[in-house]
Amino acid sequence: MAKDVDLFTAAMADVKPLAGRKRAPAKAVIPRPKAEGPSRPPKRSLAPPATPAPELTLDDHSFDRDTARALGRGKLVPQASLDLHGMTLAAAERAVASFLDEAVAQNFRVVLVVTGKGARLEGGRVLGGRIRAEFVGWLNRADNRGRVRGVRPAHPRHGGGGAFYVLLRRRPSASRSSASSRSLRATPQR
Repeated sequence: MAKDVDLFTAAMADVKPLAGRKRAPAKAVIPRPKAEGPSRPPKRSLAPPATPAPELTLDDHSFDRDTARALGRGKLVPQASLDLHGMTLAAAERAVASFLDEAVAQNFRVVLVVTGKGARLEGGRVLGGRIRAEFVGWLNRADNRGRVRGVRPAHPRHGGGGAFYVLLRRRPSASRSSASSRSLRATPQR
């Protein structure tokens, strides 16, 4: 291959740059041979992406169908609720973490967190609430992510746009931990 590079460099030695442009420094160009076999997918970088996508979103479909339907109709009542009105960002974040910890310890399935809409006029502009804007980010933090399965806006009966339903992961219990201890229902044969 060194022979090809030498031939290319010799052939390009008498080339002059266009008027008004500076000549780029000479560097060895090594042509790559074309692959004759099946093409391989490009190698992915091991570096993390510049902005990682959040794992939980408000459009998350992690609620099972029956739970989502009952919440959407306002028929399912959350097992616990937390109201963040009047708290600072730091206090609200701590309150959410401890609330989720307690709810998981009590093996709750669906809880309600009221952030408030936060809409207010300031200087003629409508500004959104800071706690509401940060809430999903708090749920995506490592310590909370292991406890939370999904999040969605609440029904108007439970606070609407100023509140969120949080679906929690069930903690493993001794009676549910092994498949042999579970009761298996007989399935009807066709």
